Amino acid sequence: MRSTSPNLRFFADAFMGRRLALGLWAIFILIIGCSSGAKSSVAVRHYALEYAAPAFKESGPVSESIRVETLSAVRNFSTTSMVYRSRPYMYNDDAYNRWKVKPSVMISDILLRDMKSAGLFSGVFSDGDRESGDYALGGVIEELYEQEEKDASRAVLALNMILLNTSRQNAGGRLVFQKSYRAVEVLERNDAESLARAMSRAMEILSKQIILDAYTAIRRNGDIGKTAPSPHGLSTR
Repeated sequence: MRSTSPNLRFFADAFMGRRLALGLWAIFILIIGCSSGAKSSVAVRHYALEYAAPAFKESGPVSESIRVETLSAVRNFSTTSMVYRSRPYMYNDDAYNRWKVKPSVMISDILLRDMKSAGLFSGVFSDGDRESGDYALGGVIEELYEQEEKDASRAVLALNMILLNTSRQNAGGRLVFQKSYRAVEVLERNDAESLARAMSRAMEILSKQIILDAYTAIRRNGDIGKTAPSPHGLSTR
């Protein structure tokens, strides 16, 4: 048999060593990739408010129209992440459970839907429509979070709403009311889906109050309000 020369043996050993090193490096990269993939594979779930639009069967429509402006939100809650408060001064974001869209858009859209469904106004427009409306309703989301408690967590929703009479030229007569609305609803379980359901119940309560207050205020400031009292007897707070 022909013996292998020292030079050829050297290059063969070097080649095999390089292949072994590359193989080990590939295994290392694969392990790291699988580990990071496991973290990124956690599904991010998206939620939205969902409830049947409130009914107002006993009330007749006013002759005025109203425009629903897109609400703004304080910076603490200007995020799609679900926010929870574990103790005083401490707020955290849930990285894996989010609102489908920003709360300012989500709440504006559902309030617009509810006002259209109510049938209490001659027209209901969004701020994207050409029609300006006789009145404009806007506001700010001041609170929207889960309050963690030992007995049961709660969904907290607070809105500050402003109704303006846009048909009046006198600046002093434009503001009809500015009111704060707040609802707190208990979660069935401590999970994101229960938070979405509880927050939906809170919004349903506030939406009905806001619509009734706007309707009552417009009746009192409009032609109907001069001849007939509000059927609900609501007062401007």
